[in-house]
Amino acid sequence: MLKITRSPFPLWLTSIVLLGAIAPLPALAQRAAGDIVIIGNSPYDWGRHQRYWNHLLNLSGATAAASTPTPSETPQEVDPKVLEEQLLRNIRVGQPQLQPVLKLPGSSVVTGTVTNNNRQPVTIQSVNYEVVGPNGQILQTGAATPEPATVGPGQTVTYQQMLPTVPADIGARVRLMQPAVQLQGGV
Repeated sequence: MLKITRSPFPLWLTSIVLLGAIAPLPALAQRAAGDIVIIGNSPYDWGRHQRYWNHLLNLSGATAAASTPTPSETPQEVDPKVLEEQLLRNIRVGQPQLQPVLKLPGSSVVTGTVTNNNRQPVTIQSVNYEVVGPNGQILQTGAATPEPATVGPGQTVTYQQMLPTVPADIGARVRLMQPAVQLQGGV
């Protein structure tokens, strides 16, 4: 006599677990210990998730009961556009420079710095600039991503962008566009 017993796990759940063990997601497989992963599509989402994980991991060092805010202490939700504007006000972009590339005549590189004066890290998608010729005409517009793109509080990072078709010796200059900085995710 054949006796059929039922598994405590449904077959579809077992398949998902095995699939995850055999073929890990490529994005997760490429991460290294200590990587910073930002979840969300806007500064509002980033702050909300950061507060959640800090509370969950109890990073403040207080006990769970002591760290639970009372209703009067609960922060009000901030409009994402307002938060982004506040973050952008505290980001300083140094005047970009146009420098010749000696190994590649007839080309140049735009370089500059970005400083985050916020109390929280920000991820910068681009620093926007335009190259203006000696008679005022716009020769080229572009965007550079700083390295690293996530800038900590008080940290200054650099950016550079190669311009293979703009010679540095024609009297061109670089100026920031408006908006000068675009945050990753936007709103």
